[in-house]
Amino acid sequence: MSERLADLIYRFRLPLSAAIMLGFFALLPLTNITQIDNDISMWISRDDPVYRTYERFREEFGGQRTLLIALRSPRLFTPEGLEFVRQITDDIQRVDAVERVSSLSTANVVASLPARLNSDTTSRDDDGGIEVQPLLDDVIDQQAASRVRERVLRDDLLRGDVVSEDGTVTALIVTFDEDRIDDVRGDVIDRIHGLIDPRLPAGMEALYNGSLEISETYNRVTRSNLMKLTPPILLLTVGALYFMFRSWRVTALVMGAVVVSFVWTMGLYVLMGFTYNILASMMPPLVMILAVADDVHIVQHFTEELRATGSKEHAFKSSVRHLFAPLLGASATTALGLASLATSHVVAVRAFGIGAAVGVMVDFVMSLVLVPTLLMFLKPSPHQAPQERYFLEPMRRVARFSMRHARRVVVGTIVVMAIGTLGLRWLRVDTNHINFFAKDHPLSRSATLIDEELSGIYSFNILLEGEPESMKSPDALRRMEELRVRLQKLPFVRKVVSVADYVKRVNRELNGGNESAAVVPASADAIAQELFVFGLSDEGRRELDRVVASDYSRAQISVRLASMSSDLVFEQINRAEEEARAVFQGSGITTTVTGSGHIFATLDHYIVVSQLSSFGTAFLTVFGVIFVVFRSARYGVLAIIANALPVCAVLGVMGWLGISLNVATVMVASVALGIVDDDTIHFIGRFRRERSAGASTAEAIEAATMHEGRASLTTAIINSLGYGIMVFSAYKPTAWFGGLLALTMVVAFLAEVLVVPAVITLFPRVFGAPAAERLGSAA
Repeated sequence: MSERLADLIYRFRLPLSAAIMLGFFALLPLTNITQIDNDISMWISRDDPVYRTYERFREEFGGQRTLLIALRSPRLFTPEGLEFVRQITDDIQRVDAVERVSSLSTANVVASLPARLNSDTTSRDDDGGIEVQPLLDDVIDQQAASRVRERVLRDDLLRGDVVSEDGTVTALIVTFDEDRIDDVRGDVIDRIHGLIDPRLPAGMEALYNGSLEISETYNRVTRSNLMKLTPPILLLTVGALYFMFRSWRVTALVMGAVVVSFVWTMGLYVLMGFTYNILASMMPPLVMILAVADDVHIVQHFTEELRATGSKEHAFKSSVRHLFAPLLGASATTALGLASLATSHVVAVRAFGIGAAVGVMVDFVMSLVLVPTLLMFLKPSPHQAPQERYFLEPMRRVARFSMRHARRVVVGTIVVMAIGTLGLRWLRVDTNHINFFAKDHPLSRSATLIDEELSGIYSFNILLEGEPESMKSPDALRRMEELRVRLQKLPFVRKVVSVADYVKRVNRELNGGNESAAVVPASADAIAQELFVFGLSDEGRRELDRVVASDYSRAQISVRLASMSSDLVFEQINRAEEEARAVFQGSGITTTVTGSGHIFATLDHYIVVSQLSSFGTAFLTVFGVIFVVFRSARYGVLAIIANALPVCAVLGVMGWLGISLNVATVMVASVALGIVDDDTIHFIGRFRRERSAGASTAEAIEAATMHEGRASLTTAIINSLGYGIMVFSAYKPTAWFGGLLALTMVVAFLAEVLVVPAVITLFPRVFGAPAAERLGSAA
């Protein structure tokens, strides 16, 4: 079959290459990435029940995707400081897609009104009452500023949420029309920054956080990865290729083929309806480096055959005939390893897996058709390439070492795998987006400030649903208060707010501001009257709309958290769900946890499931393909043994170094499994061909190590350098992903040239001449 395919490709090489180039030019415009989408829908599907619950919550109470702006100044409560807060609040409120700005300027306080006496001063004209008033007076002087400070620090709903305990930090919480914000997010965020940063009073600092700022930061990082990582990876790859082959023509040919593969991959990625995001920014380096690995094998085999026979036609057909099965097996297993990520519930991971898998198979076609076709036009070099001159003898020595010390190599492999397995004990999941950046990054600095001085950057909500009027019954409000007390005892919970807090606030003011009266009244009529009076003003009605439905059939409890590891957020939310169910049991009110915090906690769970399902799928499919390629279970088992070492080593290193499983590193095991088998398949394929040609086991191992090991060393050096560039990304998951894959390439090379020969040497009857001869034609 391979021989007939080689003849067919050679006969139609020019039309096939022309079709490839036509596709290249057709897809080229699609690679001009202008739209970057790191919205929450990139992580969790809009069809997911968790997301649909959030949408139902949002329709009633508004979205929770916010921009948090923290202003820090020792002179915050001065006329100038408060006037600045008022001005920027008004300006931000006029920005397109902004729904509401919560700040000192929009905050309200409940003031008790004294009873008015009749003109005879002996009887009351009315019994007084309450009034919902803006916190800020129309005219702010120093006396008014001091009064505002006193009021806000005395109000439990405002203190910690809008202003810090010491009065030096205040927050502006900006919410948006979530149906429109994603179309204009970048411009809106930039405009808000432009309204604040140039106008900051002396001594005041502005820091930004919240889900919208995080999404936009991801967009900036995505562009940065593309612009900063791709050129040095290209430069290093070009330099390494030239050093290995000492030919600008070969280097240009390989890089040209790589560029064609890149354009096809990214163009098809866009045609499949996927959008560019933080994970997609890792695809170009991945595809580029995998393409180099395949192309190096083709170039090496072609030049060896051309030098031996002097016939370009023979070199072309021989390259396709001998490398078709190994390249197909290597590409298919890599693609299946990546495609296994399609089982993930995380949208961006799923898109990355499918897009990269398509890219690998595209490069397989390029390597078999375009690269040898282009090599036909190159003038053959009479000189040996440095990778032949410098690597052949060291590879011979490595082969002899692995055979001479086979038992020690296998024992050492077992020890390394045991150490790696032990490291799995410390492997943890963490999707905390703040932890993905350095401590001095603006997101980290703002998170630290908001966590320490205000109520934290994370939040989730508890949706309560019952019959109309049920949410203002004394029983329901007392249960809300009980739940607040329970949740407040949880570690990391900074603040809990519900409609019960507004009732307590009004009741206190109706009783002369007495703190002991800050309780939920026992009378349903009293509660109804207090809520009615509070909602008479526009300001009061707007505040109530954020916590309870107009017919009192639904309410929400807001829970604010400090920034923490996502596994801790997950734990807090699980505890909150348990407490909510227990408190409202038998009340006729159902409880559902939702909000942005719950979405990311769900993402945390999906990552764990993704790791297990994708790796399990990859393991089975990779083994299956190897079995089909070699038509032998014994060689399939040999490949799995060699592949297990790099995967185990990488996961173990993650555990030992405390590198978390997150949206990027969750893909490492599956991607690594798909990559490392490339070297093994090429090695076993060459070994079997040599044995079928009459070589002894030792001679076959030596030949496979010298030739396939040399190509693997070349690609390991190039790819490790390429992946290593990614460690300089400001986004830690990208850096970890690159560093871990660089390590994978090194360990995979060592597994190929040490472990595989050692296992074959220890079990000559299993992998000896009879077995190889029976399977000879398959390679």
